[in-house]
Amino acid sequence: MKRTIARLLKGFIIMTAAFSLLAGCQNAAGISAGKGSGNQSESDYVEGKELLCIVNTKEEAEAIAKQYGITLVEFSYGVATFHTDDNPNDVIAMGIKLGYPELSLNGTVHAY
Repeated sequence: MKRTIARLLKGFIIMTAAFSLLAGCQNAAGISAGKGSGNQSESDYVEGKELLCIVNTKEEAEAIAKQYGITLVEFSYGVATFHTDDNPNDVIAMGIKLGYPELSLNGTVHAY
């Protein structure tokens, strides 16, 4: 009996954790804090290091910076970090429109 209850409890915990990862969590205001929520506000990015891109070489990172008209701040372990004086979301949208390599917002995520 104890073994059955333990198995049921373990299954419940695993399913709950999996659902939380897939669906995300929501706070009282209904704002999702889960992966891929896309609800970050424009002020939730890291000042001075607003944009990120996965690249193979520093030269590739420099070429992307030139293409976008942004500044390469750092290249480390295949991740290029960029700075822009413009709105980072506008820079990302421009890149998508023009078919440039994909950038992502270097943002902070708040659980609540």
